[in-house]
Amino acid sequence: MSIFTKVPGLVQQTSKLGSVLQRAFYGSSGRVTLFEQRNFAGRRLDLSSDCQKLSDKNFPERCNSVQVESGAWVGYEHDNFRGRQYLWDMSDRGEYTCTEKWCAQADRVSSVRAVRQDTNPPRAQLFERPGFSGKRVELQDDIPNLMTRYSLNRAASIRVMGGAWVVYQEPNYRGAHYILERKDYNNYSDWGAQSSTVGSMRKIRFS
Repeated sequence: MSIFTKVPGLVQQTSKLGSVLQRAFYGSSGRVTLFEQRNFAGRRLDLSSDCQKLSDKNFPERCNSVQVESGAWVGYEHDNFRGRQYLWDMSDRGEYTCTEKWCAQADRVSSVRAVRQDTNPPRAQLFERPGFSGKRVELQDDIPNLMTRYSLNRAASIRVMGGAWVVYQEPNYRGAHYILERKDYNNYSDWGAQSSTVGSMRKIRFS
């Protein structure tokens, strides 16, 4: 008679714990699944680390729906993390049924990377001019309309002191958007924008 007894659910719990510990040890930022078609249909690609070129994994450079299991991710229009950015985080349970859910104008996605998570309290400073000069606004929470709240519709430099943020060109979290991790951005080109126009800004949600 074996001295080991199977406990219902223990194997599954142990597996989940091992997965969590593995992610912590190796620094993985989570897991995301890309689907070729809307509503999580068609060919799929599971990622748990950065991918500079989706075509290298035999996945078409078109994506119409996304499921985020954990963490936060940014998709890029071109390979090597270039071009328009698309944020997929844990907002709305991490379910994106179509490209409109991430403010995309087309379904082209060629590279994906994980957003670095920062444990410091969310905090960011926006400056009207480059080099952290001019009018300054400090944020610690989501702002759906910067003009209404702070009479500010442009930011030429941003300093992120805690958390990770996404800045949108239009109010109410619409339009082209850019991911900001903890660092100093001396000019709007540093975060990939072509102009200093800002309409709204919110914290990236990792859980």
